[in-house]
Amino acid sequence: MSVNISADKGTIPAFIQESWQRCISKGLQPSMMDKEDMLGAFELAEYHDRYAELLYHSSPILEEVYHSINGLESILLLAAPEGYIIETVGDPAFIRHADNVSLRKGANWLEESKGTNAIGTAIVEKNPVLIHGSQHFHQDNHFLTCAASPIYHPDGHLLGVLNLSSHQQNYHPFSISLVQRVADSIKQALLLSHTQKREKNLYFIYDSYPDPLITLDKEGKVTDLNSAASHVIGTLEKQVSNIVSGTDPLVLERRVSIKDQEFLVQTLGKNMEHQSSVTVRLKKQKLIDGLTTNRYQFTDIISNDPQMNQTISIAKRASALDISLLITGESGTGKELFAQSIHGYSLRSDKPFIAVNCSAIPENLLESELFGYEKGAFTGAKSGGHKGKFEAADGGTLFLDEIGDMPLQAQASLLRVLQERSVTRVGGHASIPIDVRVIAATNKDLQKEMEAGEFRADLFFRLCGLSLKLPNLRSRKDLLLLAEYILADLPYKSEYTELTVEAKTFILEYSWPGNFRELQNVLGQAAFLADKGPITRDMLVALCPVSSITNEEGAIADREPRNFQEQETQLIRNALERTGGNISNAAKQLDIGRNTLYRKMKKYGINFQK
Repeated sequence: MSVNISADKGTIPAFIQESWQRCISKGLQPSMMDKEDMLGAFELAEYHDRYAELLYHSSPILEEVYHSINGLESILLLAAPEGYIIETVGDPAFIRHADNVSLRKGANWLEESKGTNAIGTAIVEKNPVLIHGSQHFHQDNHFLTCAASPIYHPDGHLLGVLNLSSHQQNYHPFSISLVQRVADSIKQALLLSHTQKREKNLYFIYDSYPDPLITLDKEGKVTDLNSAASHVIGTLEKQVSNIVSGTDPLVLERRVSIKDQEFLVQTLGKNMEHQSSVTVRLKKQKLIDGLTTNRYQFTDIISNDPQMNQTISIAKRASALDISLLITGESGTGKELFAQSIHGYSLRSDKPFIAVNCSAIPENLLESELFGYEKGAFTGAKSGGHKGKFEAADGGTLFLDEIGDMPLQAQASLLRVLQERSVTRVGGHASIPIDVRVIAATNKDLQKEMEAGEFRADLFFRLCGLSLKLPNLRSRKDLLLLAEYILADLPYKSEYTELTVEAKTFILEYSWPGNFRELQNVLGQAAFLADKGPITRDMLVALCPVSSITNEEGAIADREPRNFQEQETQLIRNALERTGGNISNAAKQLDIGRNTLYRKMKKYGINFQK
């Protein structure tokens, strides 16, 4: 059976006739359907992150609807606006049948990929549609009856498409009404969530949060205080406004002294619609010999580099989100500095920050170190047992440094803990609930580690709620600023110690493979050797491997990709090089579909010739 374009328009809806015409104009053939336009595992995970809010609110609704129609051989599908299916719930037998036509998670069902179909046509029509049997453009899909409805975000943009598919003999006219009602339920759940967030306006912490909270209007005038702020400051007096005004209230972060107490002013939340108000927190600083117990804050990060400043801005925004973070970068780029700063800027800042170097703990002790152990768990165990780092960090942040060096067995145990949010001590049976934010860091390329089977992909996606890549020193634009800062902070630097012009030129030319730690070490030694004189180029050369001096051509050729687009472009070019330009083989190596690879090549202007 084939598509009958000349069918009586009285029997075939006009929108289906128009869809068929679109498919023919794109060169599609009813007997040939593209089944290779699929997302790879990494791309699918990106879509899950991008539409996490939609998945969160729709998943329980889909499960409830499926149970109500259980017994029918059918499948409920949730697709992104780009046409890719990101969630499926349904009858196992029908799921296996649907898999034959790529009606599964990760497949693209836009019209240009799968012809006239409920998902793709609903995206075009922007309305609920019912596509039954031979109304599908491709013959392979004629066994289906499908109804789909768009799901709109509360702000009006298309957020996804809900689809119900079954065997065509199970056709029922109620199906389009059902998907429309379910789509409306999902939209209402999203709307309720957004309304609650706006109405709360951090209301719960005003009543119970232990730190002083102050709300300011856009002119910096104090409009509200919580009880903790009232105890510290008193009533809404003019002097309170003077404490936090005089600067842009949306970017406040500075230390203030109030009644002989030290506080750090931090932006906590703002009215995103009109930017009419901002809530700030006065974080009390505990003093020990004049130093705060928080070792690092964002104010400790010295930078006049655009890339680093952007990374700092992203890290600050991420601090307020209670999600796992993965910090990548070469050794010496400041990964722990960022981890501590994020903790100190978050709502967990008054709780423990526990750091673990995964490469420094012997493999046979790593799990007991992380998860703890009961008495008698092994020879040498403490008689009363021992709680692990997860328990010690409860309520706060656990920093897993060098996560790329964690053994595979420990990775599996870590994944279970992150999924279940509880730990079981080595040698024990009780499950202990934990509330921990995990920040992981590595100087390894985890993508390559996963390809080599040395790092679990499921753990990577669990850890990488958001990724921060720290720039290496040789790519930064503020090397001389950092050098002057280091010299100014040395205890034995005299007022006469300075860098000669040649020494400054060397600092800009040298590749600094050890990054900030190497720069700090070299300048510290040079300042000592200078003995109150200037630091010369020869001194620096003597302390550094000359082979690491870069020239302009080498610097460009050897530098790492600076952003995701550069990294993805490089991966695609490498795959095409390895396969001699064979698109199918390159797509398999990249774990993406051929059409996806074509789109990315067009997007990045890659025109590879065999």
